[in-house]
Amino acid sequence: MSKSLIAISAKGLMKKFGEGDASVIAMNNLDLDLAAGEMTLVKGPSGSGKSTLIAILGGLQKPDAGQVFSFEQELWSLSSNDLDKFRRQHVGFVFQSMGLFASLTARQQILFPMQHMGFSKKEALIKADALLEEVGLSHRKNVRPAQMSGGENQRVAIARMFSKEPKIIFADEPTSALDSKNGRIVAELLHRSAKSHNAMVLCVTHDDRLSSHADRILTLEDGIISSDYRPQPLKN
Repeated sequence: MSKSLIAISAKGLMKKFGEGDASVIAMNNLDLDLAAGEMTLVKGPSGSGKSTLIAILGGLQKPDAGQVFSFEQELWSLSSNDLDKFRRQHVGFVFQSMGLFASLTARQQILFPMQHMGFSKKEALIKADALLEEVGLSHRKNVRPAQMSGGENQRVAIARMFSKEPKIIFADEPTSALDSKNGRIVAELLHRSAKSHNAMVLCVTHDDRLSSHADRILTLEDGIISSDYRPQPLKN
């Protein structure tokens, strides 16, 4: 893999929670390189360190030891302000809880963060409508979360995340509460973001439906990578 394609490189990550006999090792000297333009799944039993890995790589939780390099920066040597700036500029998050505002329509959910991104009102409206079209919800742009399904709301959350065109995307159980159809749509959107936008997508999941969309599948156990393979692409 060419070094120029590496979006994130983690070296020697260590993270422990608790003390003494009650302590849990979430990261155990973990090394990992993740490439732009690929969707990587992280699987493993509960407590294996999957969500901790996303939190450390995404600049949300500091490791006890180790380094995370991205865009020629070592994240955990940055100041708090610079780390916040890094996340705003480069990182998108998709969680099981969508974090939508109950009072805002689908279009307004996307427009709200764009107010702070330098877009004119006209530019923001055009971009918001294009993003809703991309996730298949242009016909629902004036609908609020309570009137949409869980799958539709997750797609709005993804469109909102796409608005800042992140080059690094972390998804934590994005399809676990969705039916088969919406789970497939969300998986396709995440995979498409890797291919169309050359983004690095790292997705923690227990959902086997996502496996057919992955370029790479990792398994975590006790804070280490126990398997790392690339599935054969599906034949048309």
